[in-house]
Order: sequence, then structure tokens, then C-alpha cells
Amino acid sequence: MNSTNPPKNVINSLQAILDATTTGNYELFLTVGDSDYRTDITKEIFDQVSSPLIPRMSEGYTITYFGHLKQGETQTYLWKLSFADDGHEFIVRMGMKGEKVNLIWIT
Repeated sequence: MNSTNPPKNVINSLQAILDATTTGNYELFLTVGDSDYRTDITKEIFDQVSSPLIPRMSEGYTITYFGHLKQGETQTYLWKLSFADDGHEFIVRMGMKGEKVNLIWIT
């Protein structure tokens, strides 16, 4: 792993989360997570986060990889999420434990 490219499984997991967010597809969102992720992020929480992002993401977005860090047993990956409307950007923080996502924050 290097600072310019995360592993393919990490990119695939993030893309599944972004696709799920763009389409409001909670079931897809759950497919990449571990049991705590699937329990802790309820449909209500998912909808609260994704609803305001759907229109902007549907118009187009890009992600820029910042890097990763180890936090306990979790490998944390950071990206910038930018939108075609050139408005407010977000930081995406995704944690993985093994092959499964155990946290996702879009702030």
C-alpha cells in the first residue's frame, strides 16, 4: 500500500458506499460493512446523511485520496469529496478492519 493509491478492495468498498449514497440504496450500503457497521448505521441515519447529498452527487462528483493511517485494529482512509457544482466539499473517512468497513464519516 502507498499514499497515492489505496488497495483495490478499499476503492471498491468506497465506491459501493458512494453509489449507495447517490441512489439512496441502503441495502447496497450495508453490503460492505461489518456487523457493527450494519447495526450502528440505521436506515434513518443513512437517509439523514444521504438525502441532502443525493442531488449534488447525481450532478457529478470526484474523490481525491489523501492517505491512510492505522488506528488500533482499524486502517483508516481519507478522501476529499468534491462536487460538480463547485460548492462545499467534504472529507470522507472510511475505516476498515480486515476486508469489511467498520466506519464511514462524511463531514
